[in-house]
Amino acid sequence: MAVWLATLFSFNANAAPRLEQSPASAVVFFDVSDLPARIDEPRLSKSDREFVLDCVVANRSGEQLLGIRLILLVIDPAGKLRNRIAWTERSELAMYSIKTFAFHPPITGELRGTDQVFLAIDEVIGHETIWRAVGPEKALRAYSRGQHDVLPTVRTVANQFDPRTQPLSMKVIY
Repeated sequence: MAVWLATLFSFNANAAPRLEQSPASAVVFFDVSDLPARIDEPRLSKSDREFVLDCVVANRSGEQLLGIRLILLVIDPAGKLRNRIAWTERSELAMYSIKTFAFHPPITGELRGTDQVFLAIDEVIGHETIWRAVGPEKALRAYSRGQHDVLPTVRTVANQFDPRTQPLSMKVIY
């Protein structure tokens, strides 16, 4: 009986059709813990026309997020910068939530199989607040060289450009 079961399961495993997946490159994410957004499981692949960055974004703030500005560095095996891409993506995300996104970095040229790809968040736009990392590219370059002690600082400003979900409450002092 055991031999029959082993043969049956072996046959089913070998007879299963193999699905070809488009090759996806792993992307190393550099987390700036003072920013309200974090990216997990980033994978870069190329469709017929463009590159796609599939990832999971976590909102660790009590404010709805509207968009993210990202920086992507392509580093060759010798440690030299081959390409730098910065772009903004609309990414509406409720407070304290996680969601899967497919971002579209405007990468020109091809990625080599030996290239390393590093990703960082430059700016996070919320309904009320804009968080901006100061010096994220310098910190990401250092991180790509193995220097994990260079960290950007984060500055916040009020978002005066996007419509508010609720009116601002103001105290009148006489």
